[in-house]
Amino acid sequence: MILKEQSKKLPNLIIAGVNKAGSTSLFHYLSQHPEVCGSKDKETCYFLPLLYNETISPITNYEAQFSHCGKSAYRLEATPAYIYGGEKIASEIKKTLGNVKVIIILKDPVERLLSFYHRKKSTFQLPEEMSLREYVKLCLDKNPAELALKENQIYTGIALGQYHEYLSPWVELFGNNLKIVFFDDLKKDTPGFMKNLAGWLEIDPGFYNKFNFDIKNKSRQYKNKVIHKLAVSANTTGQRFWRTNPALKKIVLNTYYKFNGSPVTKTDSDKETIAFLRNYFHSHNVRLHEILSAHGYYGMPKWLEHVTEIA
Repeated sequence: MILKEQSKKLPNLIIAGVNKAGSTSLFHYLSQHPEVCGSKDKETCYFLPLLYNETISPITNYEAQFSHCGKSAYRLEATPAYIYGGEKIASEIKKTLGNVKVIIILKDPVERLLSFYHRKKSTFQLPEEMSLREYVKLCLDKNPAELALKENQIYTGIALGQYHEYLSPWVELFGNNLKIVFFDDLKKDTPGFMKNLAGWLEIDPGFYNKFNFDIKNKSRQYKNKVIHKLAVSANTTGQRFWRTNPALKKIVLNTYYKFNGSPVTKTDSDKETIAFLRNYFHSHNVRLHEILSAHGYYGMPKWLEHVTEIA
């Protein structure tokens, strides 16, 4: 356990999952609140080495992410891959940070997979010509041992949607300090969603009455591949600068999207593959529903509310 003086330099609020489910927007909305201070890098990834049985860095490196936070009620970071460490990462966070509050935001696993797939293509991590069907086959061809390797992280699109496999340790370890929310609710009523979350955190919900809820990290396509590669590189190397200068980033992004961007089209998301994925995730969603119901969660989104039996 960390010392009391040291705890004031570390996060007491973490968005621990899941990726491509609105965590970037959620981090932005929370860190703009006057009672919340976001880490210098949205994804500090401090505990993530444990996912690959690697050693985490000195705690002073983690402290440095929050050196600007002063006396904020909350010091926030968001590394949505934490959830996939299950008990290994959850227990280390509990041991290191004590009574930290944890938020996990879930998304329909099929929609999450599509976002993951399109994102990996738009950042050149998957071949531009690879179809959804081909990608799904590659994901399923990897066994658990292969998917556990860092170099195969790109093929975890299906495995990462099996939320019940990772969630139980978080529920058991953090109890009332864990808040499980849904991307569907964030998208449907963003102000109401954030006010509800503010209530849970016991910070002023009125801050979100006139807040500008712009969408962060939205998947897009590009017109010119060379220009987009340069843009991706600039965004990756300058993430900290852009986060501390959101107004400038918004101007630059708007200009760039007008010049070289276009909305993501899912013409390659064939109906047969989508139907296969819906069927594949059904049993996993049943188990997720059981976990959530057992811990008092209700008002679940459509992809969960009618899940009552294994297909």
